[in-house]
Amino acid sequence: MKNTNPHPAHLNPDEVERLDSEHAQELNRRAELAGRSVIRLFGKKVMGIPGTLVGSVQIPETRTLGKRFADWHYWWQAHFLDCALDAAAREHRLHNSSGAYEWFETAQKILRGIKTRNFNVFTNAFYDDMAWLALAAGRLNDLSLTLRGRPDSLASDAGRALFAALAKGATDDLGGGMFWSARHDFKNTPATAPAALAFVRGQQPQRAAGLLNWLDSSLWSGEESAYLDGLKVKDGAISLERGLFSYNQGPVLAALLEVVEAGGELRCDVSERLSALFEGIDRHFTSEFTVASSGEKLTVLRTQAGGDGGLFTGILARYLAYVARSPQAPADLRERARELVLNTAEILWEGRREFDPDLPLNEMGIDVNEIRGEAAVLFSTSSTLHSSETLKPGAPVELSSQLQAWMILEAAATL
Repeated sequence: MKNTNPHPAHLNPDEVERLDSEHAQELNRRAELAGRSVIRLFGKKVMGIPGTLVGSVQIPETRTLGKRFADWHYWWQAHFLDCALDAAAREHRLHNSSGAYEWFETAQKILRGIKTRNFNVFTNAFYDDMAWLALAAGRLNDLSLTLRGRPDSLASDAGRALFAALAKGATDDLGGGMFWSARHDFKNTPATAPAALAFVRGQQPQRAAGLLNWLDSSLWSGEESAYLDGLKVKDGAISLERGLFSYNQGPVLAALLEVVEAGGELRCDVSERLSALFEGIDRHFTSEFTVASSGEKLTVLRTQAGGDGGLFTGILARYLAYVARSPQAPADLRERARELVLNTAEILWEGRREFDPDLPLNEMGIDVNEIRGEAAVLFSTSSTLHSSETLKPGAPVELSSQLQAWMILEAAATL
């Protein structure tokens, strides 16, 4: 695995600093363009209500009205909110107060849109959905404290409702863990991992530690060096679902580090578990990419085509970047995490489609590659294929894959 921003040995420290600064500026620019493109192409008000914003499931919109109403995708919107918060945090790091506040207000609109579209409540029947929204709402509250010196009232309301609901899913059935849904017939990593991270950030480190310890005893596979999917209960019988999914590994990375820092009691050695997880990530969720111009081989995170899976690798990248920034993580893992995120972001960027969505295509002699106004960008659903191969002309593009790319570019911008 190689660094995507190498420096020739002959450069002096000033030149290295200049190149690093230019590279950081470029990563920030890319993340900003990705975010603005998602808002521009997918963002819409809920039933035309001012002050609300959600992401359309796909563009162009080819579904029937009934299908549009049925396809809510609550958890995609939770990650839409998280991405807007990434953008606000980025602008704050750059000391751009107006940009940070603009993204903060966008995040407020998204949370308001989620509540409005969700029949004016924050909760639903799926504990994994609610855990993701609890994490994002917590970040919105923190950002409000940073920018305005006070909590955000809507985010605070969301947190109270969501944590009360999550507590009902974290039962002693099957020895612990978090149920996936209100049916209480499946305890799994997709719900338990983000819930553990939400609880530790919500000042409940022992409850978070209990969830992680259950994952360790029930769903950790030493053979695969990864967390398996979950335990199903049917007619009193328990069966193990052995599926391996990239997003199941991501939030555990952050939760392990944060629980230890908060004083939670874990049964596993965190450094050993992190090292084993990285082995599993390398084995199951990466691909080798050869750069055509140079023949250089890069290891990148492998992405999935669309649907819910279109978010999975973005979530993993978010938490790999967390590890890369964490002084608690071993130095070699921080560097491996950094390279994986930067490599993946670089290849996704190179495979993008950049265009002008306002170009009057009905005019004679228009070049579809011309950009007259502000460019928008769409990203490939596959990290190792160009968008021309995965986004066919006229075929719908799903929000999940574009949120994933935005998430990966924001993760890279933190490094």
